[in-house]
Amino acid sequence: MTPAHERDHLDRAAASFEALPDAARQRWTRANEHVENARVYDAFLEFNELLKMPGLDAVARTDAQLQAVRCLRDAPVERVKTELALIEPHDAYQTVVLDYRLGWLMRHRLSSLAAALQYFDRVREEARRLGTRPWEIAALLQKSATLMAQGSLEQAIEVCMRVYNLSRRNGLVEYIPKALMNKGYALVQLGRPQQGEEQLQKAYELACRNDLLAEQGIALHMLAQVYHHDFKFYGLALEYYEQARAIFDEVPVWPSVVERVDEDMASAQSELAELDLAKILGPIPIARLRQEYLTSLVNGFVGIPGIDNRTQLGNRIGLTRQAIHRNINS
Repeated sequence: MTPAHERDHLDRAAASFEALPDAARQRWTRANEHVENARVYDAFLEFNELLKMPGLDAVARTDAQLQAVRCLRDAPVERVKTELALIEPHDAYQTVVLDYRLGWLMRHRLSSLAAALQYFDRVREEARRLGTRPWEIAALLQKSATLMAQGSLEQAIEVCMRVYNLSRRNGLVEYIPKALMNKGYALVQLGRPQQGEEQLQKAYELACRNDLLAEQGIALHMLAQVYHHDFKFYGLALEYYEQARAIFDEVPVWPSVVERVDEDMASAQSELAELDLAKILGPIPIARLRQEYLTSLVNGFVGIPGIDNRTQLGNRIGLTRQAIHRNINS
């Protein structure tokens, strides 16, 4: 699903295309349909053909460029930088969108966190001045992720709460699960795993209540990453990876999102296969170890999506249980 801030740009850009020939409007519509269905390469080709058409005025050209470059976010960095350098905004709103694109590049592709924060702060301030709440909230959400990458976890949590409150007040529910996800992950990194896990579960439940399928998958993926990398519960992590992957098979998401889930799942499977609990745990009585471990899983993780009771959980501990049996019984 196209996020609210991007939909806001598309709605404003539609006015630029109203006066253009039918062929240009149709190509613009097709390109955006490709984006909506996560066919980003096809979308970029459509935008590129649109930009070659005669009669495209300067404002419409910039709107098309701003959407086209979004499709290149996983392309080689030099290509993205070149495309961004060609964009000339014609008003304050287009400048907001361009600065957001530049901030995203700095944060996610160039790891220039200080520069990213400057861009996102500028977007937030200008979006607020223009009265476009979706861009203000989107910039704050990106700022929270950038602060986490910088290690400023407490500050990141504060920004997440601003996203949460602004989204609630303005009826932009789709940003709330993402704010809770970022907050949950920051809490885990701060050494407060139970609180972090609760926030991540809350994000998933909220996404379910509001039929936000993509956000459901993202929340499950983040939960899987926490169980995988922070808690070292590889079997449980695989349960979540598989559920996230199943959702992404149903809802259009960008190819890089699916690729990341597949990479993480393969990594968890590999680490599980190499796990040697007997060496790690030493001379702990096998029966007590197995019982305590499985009991803690049953008591602690009843809220797994798709698992309604302890019996189902006991049946689906699966690979984690198999690893215990394989490693401490051999």
